[in-house]
Amino acid sequence: MMTQIFDTPVLIVGGGPVGLGLALDLAWRGNRSMVIERDPATGAVLLAKANGLHERTMETIRRWGLKDEVARVGFPPDLPADSVYCTTMTGHYIGQSVLPSTNTRPTPPESPEKRQRCPQYEFDPMLARAVESRGLTDILYNTEFVSAEQDAEGVSVKVRDVVSGEERSLRTRYLIGCDGAGSRVRRSLGIEFEGRMLDFSLSAMIRIPEIPKDRLVAEGERYLLIDTGGTWGIMTQVDGREIWRYTVVGSQDKLDPAKYDIAQDIRKALGPAEVDFEILRILPWRRSQCVAASYRESRILLAGDSAHTTSPTGGHGMNTGIADAVDLSWMLDALLKGWGGDHLLEAYDLERRPVGVRNSAKAAENYSGWMENSGYEKILLDGPEGDAARADIGARLVAALNGEWNSLGVNLGYRYEGSPIIIPDGSAATLDETTHYIQTARPGHRAPHAWMKDGRSTLDLFGQGFTLLRFDAALDCGALEYAAKAVGMPLCVVDIDDAAIAALYERPLVLVRPDGQSAWRGEAVPADAAAVIDVVRGARTRVAMHDEERAA
Repeated sequence: MMTQIFDTPVLIVGGGPVGLGLALDLAWRGNRSMVIERDPATGAVLLAKANGLHERTMETIRRWGLKDEVARVGFPPDLPADSVYCTTMTGHYIGQSVLPSTNTRPTPPESPEKRQRCPQYEFDPMLARAVESRGLTDILYNTEFVSAEQDAEGVSVKVRDVVSGEERSLRTRYLIGCDGAGSRVRRSLGIEFEGRMLDFSLSAMIRIPEIPKDRLVAEGERYLLIDTGGTWGIMTQVDGREIWRYTVVGSQDKLDPAKYDIAQDIRKALGPAEVDFEILRILPWRRSQCVAASYRESRILLAGDSAHTTSPTGGHGMNTGIADAVDLSWMLDALLKGWGGDHLLEAYDLERRPVGVRNSAKAAENYSGWMENSGYEKILLDGPEGDAARADIGARLVAALNGEWNSLGVNLGYRYEGSPIIIPDGSAATLDETTHYIQTARPGHRAPHAWMKDGRSTLDLFGQGFTLLRFDAALDCGALEYAAKAVGMPLCVVDIDDAAIAALYERPLVLVRPDGQSAWRGEAVPADAAAVIDVVRGARTRVAMHDEERAA
């Protein structure tokens, strides 16, 4: 057979946070890749997009060694993240969800990291710099995806230079579509984007050099603007300094930025105070709750907004996408290095798609809290009657939107039920709740965080390969180590002599995947250790393993 020549082992379409995150995680594992991006540079456009990095994303950033860089380019750590509900920013006060600043907010006991705020136009270039520093990724700007044809060995991809119009072909082992909600990769596969449209919107990026704080109804990171018809707009601090984003909400008609007077909306939001502002960019977009019918067709896979869209309410979109990239990265690493089996990419779809459905639904549920507008008729009235109406509505909004501002359960509590590379132990699942998160080493769940005696988190043990935590040093793990070594699967045995951590993990042996999810746990090494290793690396199914056990 003729040896095939590949331009890159992994070709990533889209140089946003998910595509760059995937390239960075692959490079962190020692793998080459190529990213193609339509824009002329990362951060070339002032993005009216995400700025919230949830705890799980910050745990990944910790592993990448970028925690200090996020702090440097992110939101000022002393600014509170309060959400203020009001008629205008200088009008009637309705209520307030209090969220402490980064400096004063405690790190949750379930994680070594707290959530951070970093505008995407700073976050994306930071990722690009980190990718380039690794020296294993080619980033081709001004380049767009045209088409792809795959066979048993790889994918032939046609790309186009958007400046010259010149087309060329690239050969890759795996093609990953990280090219957004309108994904050309997904559409080229004919994969349905299932779900619903919520509304049409416009977002304006604005520079406001100074807002007179003594005129504001209250200081906050975001202001939900409400009248008798309900929420009509939201004003959000983007960098905590002078860049803001105003967003139109609730329109069931497509909005044309050339015809819609968004400056009038901004003046209304700011109230009667004379405040200078500059509109930097206006972006029309659609708020949707959609998930691809499949995240995979053979060697072509989807991640991020290409696979799922969420309302921005809760900030789950980018964070869910980065978790897609982390799950996919270790699987691609295993396949490229030869120790991964045929069931790995099947598992990616079965693991991540339910999370996309879950998180998109949570975000839409948050948005419904914004748009519920019963009893708003008196909200603009002066005097006791208006005060009473506003107090009632404020209390309702604080209660209804608590899950948007406090979502640790969503961020850390997803689990991979039914994955072919997870070995269940028969234990019951913890509740999957929005705000409340219960740590568990139950297979399929995120392996718990705990501080060890040497000052490290247990999470710092995971990443490059599989990790076998042993809480009873008398147990002989040689059979598992031998089985892993025989197939080239990286496995490190770590002894932990800590009763509290042992109680948290509940079993004396816990096998943790490179992405930090528990894959198997038990009281002792199983009789067929090779079967366990083969299942978790995707080389055989659990059904086959059980069939072999019964036959024996």
